[in-house]
Amino acid sequence: MDIKKLVAAAVAAVLGLVLLVVVVASDSGNECPAPATPGGGTAPAGSLVKPTKSGTTTLTSGFGPRWGTEHRGIDFAGEVGTPIYAFTDGRVIAAGPASGFGNWIIVDHQIDGKVVSTVYGHMFDDGVLVKAGDRVSAGQEIGRIGNAGDTTGAHLHFEVWDGGRLPDGVGTAVDPAPWVDQAIEPGQAPAPETGEGDSGAPTSPGTSAAPGLAVYNARQLAIAKQAVAIGEAMGVSERGITVALATIGRESTFRMLASSVVPESLNYPHDGVGSDNKSVNQYQQQVGIWGTVEELMNPVTANVKFYQALLQVSGWESMPVTLAAQTVQASAHPEAYAPWEDAAHAMYSEFKGASKELTPDELSQISSAGRATAVAAGGILPDACPPAGGEHGPLAPGPFGQKVIEAASRWLGTEYAWGGGDVNGPTRGISDGGGAADAHGDTDKIGFDCSGLTLYAVYQASGGAISLPHFTGDHSNPGQLYDARGQAIPFDQKQPGDLIYFGSGGSTHHVGIYHGVKDGQDMLLNAPQSGDVVSIQPLSNWAGEEMYVRRFGDQPTERQPQ
Repeated sequence: MDIKKLVAAAVAAVLGLVLLVVVVASDSGNECPAPATPGGGTAPAGSLVKPTKSGTTTLTSGFGPRWGTEHRGIDFAGEVGTPIYAFTDGRVIAAGPASGFGNWIIVDHQIDGKVVSTVYGHMFDDGVLVKAGDRVSAGQEIGRIGNAGDTTGAHLHFEVWDGGRLPDGVGTAVDPAPWVDQAIEPGQAPAPETGEGDSGAPTSPGTSAAPGLAVYNARQLAIAKQAVAIGEAMGVSERGITVALATIGRESTFRMLASSVVPESLNYPHDGVGSDNKSVNQYQQQVGIWGTVEELMNPVTANVKFYQALLQVSGWESMPVTLAAQTVQASAHPEAYAPWEDAAHAMYSEFKGASKELTPDELSQISSAGRATAVAAGGILPDACPPAGGEHGPLAPGPFGQKVIEAASRWLGTEYAWGGGDVNGPTRGISDGGGAADAHGDTDKIGFDCSGLTLYAVYQASGGAISLPHFTGDHSNPGQLYDARGQAIPFDQKQPGDLIYFGSGGSTHHVGIYHGVKDGQDMLLNAPQSGDVVSIQPLSNWAGEEMYVRRFGDQPTERQPQ
């Protein structure tokens, strides 16, 4: 795609008479629009409702230090099956198993123009009555008290997070007791509304309170509108823009986030502060992987970089929205994007055609935005260091080589760790006896080395049928190179998904996955070396080395002379 041509065409189309899309909105005028009132609630929109009915539970533990740790909520002891009610109107962003909680429910609300999350924990499986993506009303029964997880008896563990509970590290846990004290009983009529100054403040100009979107404030809607406008200006299809919107919803709940780990990011306009490694902005793109702080804290550039990465994913248009988002983000949890798909479709429908409002300056920024610095093609990682054994959705149907690339691309941006990686994903690195790996602290990293990445990709692509050794291969240790399930392929007949080993005289020290041709250059998807990350690099980086091509999977097994 020639972005400059598309931009020139867009500029010509609007003849310079374009209006300003709200790109970096000031804090003024960003009040929350009137919340939606889905059916099923027992109190009108805007009420705060106690999470359990007085008399059915007893407050047994407060907020703060407890047993040598921080207790980030308050506990209401009650009989198993006692109803749990939504604190106020909002959207469920998580519902189901969670470490320590047994099961939890997290609901995001708009209160005083900002995101506040409430967390409900320790339900049994059958005590979770909602699912991620549901909109709930104040006072709606969403769960039932249980005794699952780390508990000493049946109770509700209730938390309030100023700024949001997810993604981790964005918000701050606050004492829920003052909030609960001002809440009404479930089923009780709320106090009469007083007019101006209520939570139902009017929407700012240029935003929308269309049905289904009223749970978002003006700033969130402006961020969504901008993503639509930039995608359209770049010629991205409706499906691609929907992928972007679902990603922004999952990663930041439509907020521009700075990071406490990147102090420089705090100097730019932002809606909240996270601490997930070096991840910033609405997509949670990692500084140094996706670009500089200045680039990533520019919401225009952040959108452009996401779309550029998406368009490099092979077959993304035929993928489910969740899988396409997860492939670009290299996330361990593709299902986490599913709750945002409905909102993404609604936002696209609301803001379709927004590119007509882009200013010439914004169009210029779209044209000049640079690509991510650490990856030449394919997906890029904003989630730092995914956990070992992360769960992924199924690979897309297609040739074996395509599946190898898709599996490995899940971990683009993951740190190199000497000895790291197995058939399930990245693992903690090991010592190399005082060499480069130890110097870079690989034993404290979770990631892949070169052969760990290839054995993972081949295992996943084969549905578990092919488990390769964790070694490239030489005359004393056959490793992957001499595995009988690999077919030797002449170098000039290599295809995407083939493995390429590097060395001399039949002994090798490195392996990567042939990714195809990009801008006239052969590219290699690989875990390069200590201090680096899984990335796609020019094959010419290994010029001068002997290269051995092997093809695994549903290919002819007849081996050819080397």
